[in-house]
Amino acid sequence: MENLGEQLREARQGRGWTLETLSTRSGLSTGFLSQVERGQSTLSIVSLSAICRALEIPIDRLFTSSAPLGVGAPRVTKAAAQLRIQIGNSAVSYRYLTPQLPAVPVEELLIAELPPNARQEATAHDGEELGFVLEGTLRLLVGEDDYALAAGDSYRVASREQHEYRAGRSGARILMAVTQRFIESAARRGRRIPAGDRTPNAPASPERRELRRHGKD
Repeated sequence: MENLGEQLREARQGRGWTLETLSTRSGLSTGFLSQVERGQSTLSIVSLSAICRALEIPIDRLFTSSAPLGVGAPRVTKAAAQLRIQIGNSAVSYRYLTPQLPAVPVEELLIAELPPNARQEATAHDGEELGFVLEGTLRLLVGEDDYALAAGDSYRVASREQHEYRAGRSGARILMAVTQRFIESAARRGRRIPAGDRTPNAPASPERRELRRHGKD
């Protein structure tokens, strides 16, 4: 592959841009961009994405990957099959646990700790669950499908499907990201309670007290 810095310089000059123009459009400093083009600095995937967006060039032209980039999102991705990306000669590489994130925001990030042989009953709910097995072994049952997962494997489940977790003999620790909020603070719940649904002991608002003074409540 042609040197990454040279490719970026050619793309910039092909648009007739100066380093200052690219800096303004990408949000990266001219000094940093100059070092990248001369091969004196490496890029993170965040910086490369910013440059590619500015230059309007496909990002996958500028890195090497362990497999072609796909658009599908398999339910389970074994560790050996997770996409690995290397940018130029950077010592940093990236491993993608899922090809794409859900369309709705992640609401909670948590670690589930299942003791040996523990079983979490089959459930279904709104949203999606994304998980990464940190330790141990796990069986993930989704409908009629049964998946065996080990440390390093990842999965993505449409949570409206019945799904169940069964830990192996050594238990399992799973990093989970979910798009449905299961636990809310009292303050957050309070914002969602309509005025007419307040309990009798709840303090009335100043507006409500004023109405009562005039006999309108």
